[in-house]
Amino acid sequence: MFVKRLAVIMLSLVLAAGVGGCSTFFSETPDIAPHLISEPDENPVRPIDGREEATLSDFTLPLSDERYRERVDELYQVVAEDGKKPVLSENDPVKPVYDAAISLLNRYMLNAWQNSETGEVSTVHSIHDYLVSEVEYDNELYESSIKGEDVGRNPAFDIDGPLLNKLSVCDGLSKTFVFLCAIEGIEAIRVTGTYMSIHHAWNKVKVNGEWYNVDVTADAANYLLDGNERRTQISHGFFLLSDYTFQSFVPRMHVFDSTVPAITDYDYFGDDEMVNIGGKLYSRVVTSQTELNAVFEAIGKSNRGVGKIELKLDFEGKINVNNADMYTNEINNAYTRVFDADFTTASQRPYFQAPNGVYLFLIYK
Repeated sequence: MFVKRLAVIMLSLVLAAGVGGCSTFFSETPDIAPHLISEPDENPVRPIDGREEATLSDFTLPLSDERYRERVDELYQVVAEDGKKPVLSENDPVKPVYDAAISLLNRYMLNAWQNSETGEVSTVHSIHDYLVSEVEYDNELYESSIKGEDVGRNPAFDIDGPLLNKLSVCDGLSKTFVFLCAIEGIEAIRVTGTYMSIHHAWNKVKVNGEWYNVDVTADAANYLLDGNERRTQISHGFFLLSDYTFQSFVPRMHVFDSTVPAITDYDYFGDDEMVNIGGKLYSRVVTSQTELNAVFEAIGKSNRGVGKIELKLDFEGKINVNNADMYTNEINNAYTRVFDADFTTASQRPYFQAPNGVYLFLIYK
């Protein structure tokens, strides 16, 4: 099943053209980088793959476009739905797809393999961060779809879009998430429904015996730089959350019908989560205006650029934090503390709101 046309909507909010007028992107800033991505290992050693092997159907080259898409579907069926290890000949046209998945897992899963106690969380976290940060959203496909044009079976709808082209929409991202989790032995499913009243696809994943929602597409914060240069920042606001949280976040509400309930939230922003600004540590869980201002003031005094910072606001007395604009005044106050930054007022909304008081702040100093 494919979520077509409006399903490929760019779901992360896009800031209006011209916001901030920033001309420098500090890609070397440590807090921009995905958290769990390992450096490549020349000879990575994967855990023993004990999955049952399965051979795909016979094929004759060359394949038509339609037959190739059917074979991609078959590969997905074997790996993601049957839980088996595909046996692929060297000339199998879908072998590059599977090889690309193994290659990226060889790099990005090293941390998870080394820690058995937190392995499932680390694995899912790494897959999430890879897809958010390394796969570009296919805006051209999205724009064509909302015009009513026939977009056909574009690779962005399938696993070969993210894995071979690093270009996808919510369909391909949600399928690839399941595909990669299956290779790592983690149970995940694809969920369809609506997000902001638009057809959408995301995932549920079983971690340490509990089901959670993950929306890779929504965690890619897309915005325009200088009014025309599109950028993406990684966030974790839609990472391992319950059905209730997904369904109660206003105005960006998820609506879905799933037979697998997710009843708890994973606390990604624990009290011990710290961020280093100018050599001093600050908690990612901010409990007062004084603390929030202190973080922004530290950014203002920092000698190096800080592109973004991801925090959870948990002020006393703030009850319904899943409603829009719950912290507008507090955020506006904090932005005035970074006097030489590109973004100095929340009226331009240079931030992304996620459930449970989580915010991704764009600053660019």
